[in-house]
Amino acid sequence: MGLDTLFVGHTVINLDKVDSTNTYIHELLLKKAPAEGFVVCALEQYAGRGQRGNSWLSQPGTNLTFSILFEPRFLSPSNQFWLTKALALGVAEFVLSVIPAESVKIKWPNDIYVNDRKIAGILVENTLETSAIKFSIAGIGLNVNQESFDPLLKNVTSLKVLTGNSFDLSTCLEYICISIERYYLKLRGSDYKEIDDLYHKLLYRKDVLSRLSLNNRGFEGVIKGVLSNGHLLIDVKKDNEMTGNNVMEVSDVKHLVFL
Repeated sequence: MGLDTLFVGHTVINLDKVDSTNTYIHELLLKKAPAEGFVVCALEQYAGRGQRGNSWLSQPGTNLTFSILFEPRFLSPSNQFWLTKALALGVAEFVLSVIPAESVKIKWPNDIYVNDRKIAGILVENTLETSAIKFSIAGIGLNVNQESFDPLLKNVTSLKVLTGNSFDLSTCLEYICISIERYYLKLRGSDYKEIDDLYHKLLYRKDVLSRLSLNNRGFEGVIKGVLSNGHLLIDVKKDNEMTGNNVMEVSDVKHLVFL
């Protein structure tokens, strides 16, 4: 793309159609490893994956669906959630640059929300060694120009819905690569406090009493933060009696629902 980054997005493969951009990179790694920052972007994914096996549905040719290869060997397996934080901040920063007046938040662990509606999702798949992360593939889906969505999806939006403008997908990809690399380099430089502070500043529904459901059990609680292992910390209202000490550590993304 010729953009102003050190390595992210210097090599981009553009595909018309693929099962999953994450899978494409996985299969490529079996043959030979491309350089860190390698990007695969597709106009259509027919088997795109979301968190915990969920599918990512995107209208072909209207949105950004792409994956980036990282080699975060500076991170131990126990610290892999820090990469999730950095990537989420990069995507959120790009969205904020387009719609600065809107309420942009990171819904745990790494969905990007605008005014309580999802605009982007991230799936990080890591290949682990004993003491380090060998490879990370970050699959990112960002709703850009899509205007109509499956009626079953009640809380989604796009840049076009929010602004009324159409966007060039290649230009959006360039700028989002710049934002992502900025936070990845902060992580590589061990700027953990800054990343953690920014992530919690944007954490969706933090310090707000919310109706939640975990494994089909409804309760009221206040999200207090995210632990270093990536688990969500919730202060449950005492009259719910969900836990003995009313502080609950949640790791199950799939079964935690905001009501």
